Amino acid sequence: MNNTYKFFKWVASLGLALGLSGCMHDDIVDYVAQDTETLETYLNSNNIDYYKTSTLGQGYGVYITPPDVITPLPGEPEDNDVRIIQSTLDLRKFDQSLIDNEQIGSNPDELVTQVFLKDSLYTFAVRRGAICLGYLDALINMQRGPVAERVYIPSYLAFGGTASSGIGLEFNDIVTAEDLKIVDVRDARSQAEYEKALALQYAADSIDGFVSAEQGLMDSTSVVATDFYGEGQDLILNDYIVKHTITEGEGDLIAVGDTVKVRYEGKFANLGSSSERAKATLVFDDNITEKDGSMPDALQVVVYSNSQDASEKNASTQVINGWYKALRSMKVGEKAIFVMPSHVAYWETGDNPNTFDLFKTIRPFKTLVFTMEIKKDEQ
Repeated sequence: MNNTYKFFKWVASLGLALGLSGCMHDDIVDYVAQDTETLETYLNSNNIDYYKTSTLGQGYGVYITPPDVITPLPGEPEDNDVRIIQSTLDLRKFDQSLIDNEQIGSNPDELVTQVFLKDSLYTFAVRRGAICLGYLDALINMQRGPVAERVYIPSYLAFGGTASSGIGLEFNDIVTAEDLKIVDVRDARSQAEYEKALALQYAADSIDGFVSAEQGLMDSTSVVATDFYGEGQDLILNDYIVKHTITEGEGDLIAVGDTVKVRYEGKFANLGSSSERAKATLVFDDNITEKDGSMPDALQVVVYSNSQDASEKNASTQVINGWYKALRSMKVGEKAIFVMPSHVAYWETGDNPNTFDLFKTIRPFKTLVFTMEIKKDEQ
């Protein structure tokens, strides 16, 4: 079996074990059996045609409606294949207490009581996993193009007993994915090309005075992942970092080993966000805004050749690979905007590899925009 599906089976087994262990709330409850009965009774009593996935085996799966948007899994992909899937994302709560309530009726839409996560697009790699196991399970069974009106995800394939805090879910809630559609399927290299185009489009639309990208950072390369293809074969991609200089600096370029202090703002490269309110919500981090009545310190960074080198040398302050590349293109006093594809930022894990994507500030495969200034008076 190839690496992709070995990993998926391992994650699925681990997730199911954790989910079922978390189900022991007050009494020992078989949530697999309970959710299966709840969903199949509801679907059958309302004459809703569905397809239950069988990728996970042992009766585990999600329910896709209508069934004609699914297709049997194709033959196993080649070893080391990675599928990066871009889809619509709208996960909602399915409130079991409303079932058989005469005041509600039997309209499936009336069972959707609370939207707790909604994005226009979401991108993830099958190699790594998705926002929850049920969402991944649905997508690897779906055709590209057709829209699944609703996917019912049992609690043991959603967030189990561990996700009731902060996202509007009760203990072991069933959730649904609404109007689910696969927008595109890419591999690592075509994902990089996709984000290059996105970065250039963002720069053209959103950076005042932008004419063209400065070539050096577009053409340089980085090791994105070591041993990505097995047998010591690394994944090496062009950086495709788009740079636009706002204020010229002085002296020599920053070099490996230099220490700099940086003022910055980081935001998402979302296209089509024209309102000031929308633009404000795109900022995920900065040290130029007063917090608690005082200005944060400038970020002190020791410059390394790349993030792997910084990690191997246990740098006290480590930044993403794109920052090391960007800083070495700058001079003291310079201010510039950098649009960075995810493969020089947080790539397939997002900003926290140890938690569900739902709880991450930066989700996988997000193109980021940094305004960076190396301060003269803070050297």
